[in-house]
Amino acid sequence: MQKLVFESAWDRTLAQKDRHEIERVFSEFVVERKVGQQAVNLKTAFNHKREFLVTVLLNNYSKVPMSLLGKKIVYKEGDQILGEFKSVYKLEVPAETSMPWTFIFPVGSLIDTPNGDSGELIIS
Repeated sequence: MQKLVFESAWDRTLAQKDRHEIERVFSEFVVERKVGQQAVNLKTAFNHKREFLVTVLLNNYSKVPMSLLGKKIVYKEGDQILGEFKSVYKLEVPAETSMPWTFIFPVGSLIDTPNGDSGELIIS
């Protein structure tokens, strides 16, 4: 059975409004008998350093943990790749678990400027 878990820093600092929104998205996307992994976009933004932030709900439907370390992270809008980088995140999403996470695309990792929340994050 898929469960929603918040990384400890998220659990301590997440605003109640944001927590409710993540729980709502989780309840809509989590279905029995799914396989593999899925990243569901929650929101995008630029921070004060002009880094591109992509907040997603990571769904690990598999029976084994999913590590982000060393994975290629790609942000696409339509068929166009707008940015990519190699993950240095040590986050591990346990088996059959969903967890929110924000990916930070460093300055210089974007090929083009994103248009908004219509993109998708691909982890490979």
